[in-house]
Amino acid sequence: MPSRLTVMFVSLLLATPALIFWLWLVILPVRVTEKYPDECDSDIEGSVHCNGPSLTAVPLINLTDIRELSLQYNNITLLERDCFVSRRLTDLHLLHIVWCGLRKIELGAFNGLKNLSDLVIAGNEVSEIIPGTFENMSNLIVLDLDYNRLKHLDTDVFSGLFNLKFISLVGNKLQYLHPDTFLGLPNIQYVLLHKNPSLQIPTDLNFIKSHSLSHLSIPHCNISSVSVHTFANVRALKSLYLSYNNLTTVGIKILTALPKLSELYLHGNPLQCDCQLQEVWRLCEDRNIETAFEAMEPQCDTTSEVEGVW
Repeated sequence: MPSRLTVMFVSLLLATPALIFWLWLVILPVRVTEKYPDECDSDIEGSVHCNGPSLTAVPLINLTDIRELSLQYNNITLLERDCFVSRRLTDLHLLHIVWCGLRKIELGAFNGLKNLSDLVIAGNEVSEIIPGTFENMSNLIVLDLDYNRLKHLDTDVFSGLFNLKFISLVGNKLQYLHPDTFLGLPNIQYVLLHKNPSLQIPTDLNFIKSHSLSHLSIPHCNISSVSVHTFANVRALKSLYLSYNNLTTVGIKILTALPKLSELYLHGNPLQCDCQLQEVWRLCEDRNIETAFEAMEPQCDTTSEVEGVW
């Protein structure tokens, strides 16, 4: 008859596989729940937010069907080629990389993001966009590059963005735009260029060429003069925002060259209210062109008799 010790030993041997299996069931869920780094959080299904200076690269996220990824206040200075393909984030629709100290975007960094519709790279230190960076991103609709260090843009820098409608370049260091910069964007509607104080606005050449552009915003750019040539190749323009510059007048030929114009904003300029500007105002009234923006109205700066008058 076996001893009690022998029975206990045999029982333990028989129970070992079951014990291991039980431990595996307990440990597995803990491992599975490690879906992303500690700096990340998911408060909405399909959306992940990562905030933390310890992140130096696009994080590995073990979740399927991620549609929105927001990276803020990280330390991601470089986007390497295929960095999103290797992270299995090919289903992204919205990508925010904001205040991350980003300096360089390698060619092919956005490979695989064919479904992306909104891309925001704002508050970083990007000084150059390599032509071809956005190739194969034909579904992109919104591109926000605000508050970087961009000085120049090559004519084909936005090639491949056939469905892009909105581009914002606010708060950069742009000095010159080639007239054809946006010509290859057949669906572009909004271009925002606020706060580029060194941007050259030509008066003898076209500033921008576009068959689809409907809203052009260039306030706070130290513009002192514009002409009919400046806007001669944006005839689809509906809204022209020239506020907070150094304009003293606007020629009436500009309005006649823009037959679809319905909004002309000039507040914050040192306007010289003479007979020429009066003609412009009368034409604005005749065509119902809006000139007051959110209760901000253009006012005369000179002559002294009409200073401060709408």
